[in-house]
Formats: sequence, structure tokens, C-alpha cells
Amino acid sequence: MFEKVFQFACVLILAIGCEVKPAEIRYGTDACHFCKMTIVDKQHSAEVVTIKGKAFKYDAVECMMNDLVQWSEAEPQLYLVADYSNPGILVDASVSQYLISDKIPSPMGAFLTAFEAKELRDSSLWELGGESKDWTQLRKDYNLKN
Repeated sequence: MFEKVFQFACVLILAIGCEVKPAEIRYGTDACHFCKMTIVDKQHSAEVVTIKGKAFKYDAVECMMNDLVQWSEAEPQLYLVADYSNPGILVDASVSQYLISDKIPSPMGAFLTAFEAKELRDSSLWELGGESKDWTQLRKDYNLKN
């Protein structure tokens, strides 16, 4: 009986330990996995979570993209970006919309900003100017396979 309970507990611990979900970014404390700067900007942060559940945090979308170019970790399961319109809220990068505008500085100087909603991105594009992109175009810009 004890052996079966022990086996069940081990399986449960392993299952919980490998859950694929976003990790909280502790702004002002966590460091960017790519450039090692402290993550402070809630409007430009990003995160990759692997199929093994390991989270990699970034201070800017461009750091995440540059890290993916040289990626050697387990396969990514989640790509997350901060929604510029809702600071600190991470959303699915693959359906987000992007704006490159020199009117919105990002931490690493690429002026790359993510929006969950196309309408908000388009509104900012109209107001500030720049270049709009989607996830597929962004991946092509960084020479990443789809």
C-alpha cells in the first residue's frame, strides 16, 4: 500500500513540476535571459515557456526574438509578450500585433512594441507612424523558421 501511495506522489510531483504555464515576471528583480538587464518595463517584456515548463524572461520583445535565433533549449511551447495597452499583462505572441515606431522606445532600442488587439496597434500606427507587423512577419525579420 505504501509503495503505491509513494509512486502516486512521485508521479504527481513530476506532473506539477513540468506544467507548462507562464511564470510571473518580478519587475525590478528578474534579469533578462538574453541581455541580463533587470526587467523593469512592463510594456515591453516577454517570455518563452518550453515544453518542459521552463520559463525564460526578457526585458524586450527584441531580446526574446534575438534569443530564439540562437535557441538551444527545449522546444518552446508558449511565446508571450506584454500587451502595450495593458502593462504587465502577457499575451500570446503568435496572435499579437506589432508596431515598430521610433515614437515608442523599447528597452533595447528596436522600437518594437506588441499589442494584443489589432485595433489598438492600428490606432497607434495612425497616431505615431511606423511599421506594422504580425507574428509571421516578425519571425521572418529575425530569420526564424515558422
